[in-house]
Parts: sequence; structure tokens; C-alpha cells
Amino acid sequence: MNSHPTSSAFIIEGGKYLISKRAIESKKGTYDVVGGFLNNGEHPETGIVREFKEETGSSVKIVALLGIYLGKYEYQKDIVSTFNICYVGKLTNYKIVPKDDVASFHWFPITTIPTKLSEPWLAKAIKDLQKWYEENKIS
Repeated sequence: MNSHPTSSAFIIEGGKYLISKRAIESKKGTYDVVGGFLNNGEHPETGIVREFKEETGSSVKIVALLGIYLGKYEYQKDIVSTFNICYVGKLTNYKIVPKDDVASFHWFPITTIPTKLSEPWLAKAIKDLQKWYEENKIS
């Protein structure tokens, strides 16, 4: 079986990044990056704009490609391999509301990695985000 592609984005504002808390299983109550599975033939940039709107009610502007990360995800009682395409983004509308599979949103200092992450690959992505932030210093 092939890996399932996903697209996600970390939003950075004022030295903090936005992360969501999962509202549903699998891994309810853990921290996750906003994003999700791509539709068949969907470009990753189009996918994150769609997913961001679905999960936050807001829009995102892509700033940079952060990285690509391999992972595993429990989906309908199966474990599937994921190919996670992760971006850095900026909000275009600052009114975000938890929707879809999101319970809440949290802003973490760029120097902090939450302990209850939904997927192991997220720790590597956040470390890459910290490095990217130091090199680019966007606010």
C-alpha cells in the first residue's frame, strides 16, 4: 500500500506558533498541527488552504515549505503510512474557531515543544520550525 499524503501548516505570530488539540480519536486530547489528508490529485498548497479553512474557519497564506516527514496514522482501525508535507504560514484572518476534528487552539512559544504530540514526526517538524524561525525572524 502506498503512503497517504497530508498537508499541514504551522502559523507563526510574535514568536509563537499555533497548534491544535485533537477533538476526536485517534489520539483525542493530543496536540497536532492544522492539516489533513489530501484529496486525490490535490496539490499540497491547495490542500492546506482547504484543510485550514475546514479546521479553523480562517484562511492561511503559505510563507515557506518547512519539510516533508514520514509517519504512521491510525485510520479506521488500520495503521497507514503518511507522507506529511508541512508548511510555515501566516493568518490572513485572525478569527480562528475550532471546527471539524479540532477541540481548541493553543499558541506555544517558538522555543517550546509540547509533550503530548499526536504523532512522533511532529517533534522533528517543530525543531525544524525553530531553526527556520531563527534563520528568517518573521513576526
